[in-house]
Amino acid sequence: MTNDVNSPVAILDKEIAKYPLYTIETFELCDCCGARFGIGYHQACKSPSNSGQETDTLPKKLREMLAEDHGHDRKHKQFTEIWIIQNWDASAA
Repeated sequence: MTNDVNSPVAILDKEIAKYPLYTIETFELCDCCGARFGIGYHQACKSPSNSGQETDTLPKKLREMLAEDHGHDRKHKQFTEIWIIQNWDASAA
């Protein structure tokens, strides 16, 4: 976990109470095992998800990350940041 409060995060459903400073916006299930994760942002976030594109992208990226866990035979993290680079050219400038 980094100190970047603007990064979207995924928190395992049964662990959400341990992270009261995060606002959960939606939930997503692991396609492989059915584990439920809340997707949200730190309350201090200056730009939480407000675009429809990001709202669709975050659950998809999380499902990919969770599938990779199963592909590498590792347990899901209880808390993880969801990194998405929207436009590589713009971020590299």
